Amino acid sequence: MTQLRLLQIYTAVSTTVLFVLTLTAFDRSSSSRAEREITAERINIVDSTGRVRLQIAGSFPPRRTQLAGILFVNNDGGEAGGLVYRGTKQNGRVAAGGTLTMDQYNEDQVVALQYNQDGGRKTSGLTIGERPDTMGKELSELYRVLDPMPESPRRDSIARTLIAALPANQRAARRVFVGRDTTKAAILNLSDRTGAPRLQLKVDSLGRASISFLDAGGHVVRTISDSALTR
Repeated sequence: MTQLRLLQIYTAVSTTVLFVLTLTAFDRSSSSRAEREITAERINIVDSTGRVRLQIAGSFPPRRTQLAGILFVNNDGGEAGGLVYRGTKQNGRVAAGGTLTMDQYNEDQVVALQYNQDGGRKTSGLTIGERPDTMGKELSELYRVLDPMPESPRRDSIARTLIAALPANQRAARRVFVGRDTTKAAILNLSDRTGAPRLQLKVDSLGRASISFLDAGGHVVRTISDSALTR
């Protein structure tokens, strides 16, 4: 009788455990299905130390409220670039854009792949910039003042004032642009360290090709066209 009683207890316990495990597995399976879709305004991806290294968001206030996408964060907590986009259509007019950027350490972007559209005006291309190796007090003050401010005419006015006060060695310069401009031309611009274009290769919207040389003031000093080459 004792062995029979033990067998009955063992059977009851085994059945109970099996039943609990089955329910747990079912619940875990349901939970996994539910977590395939997450609704959130922002998701912070952290590393093993808990530091944020990636931000996925539907907007990035205070300034970039129209942009959604991903911001990259370096090991020291500074922004390092991102992939963002925007796009609206009002009264038949499109205002849209998308940008993939890579920032210089503790600075702004130096590589950008961009598309921008404002109505019928469209540009798209790759930009390579140059920024100072070290940040001076004037540039530090510019970032300190402008970064917390939302987009507004007042911010634009303050930005112009602060940029005008920057020494030459603290200014950013666009050194290379290759892409399509608002005139529907395919162009390659090569600029000097001040950002002034000095050499331009172009194929315009009609298919005419040219090479232009410019002085430091942006004036064309010589042009070689495809018609001259075929003479």
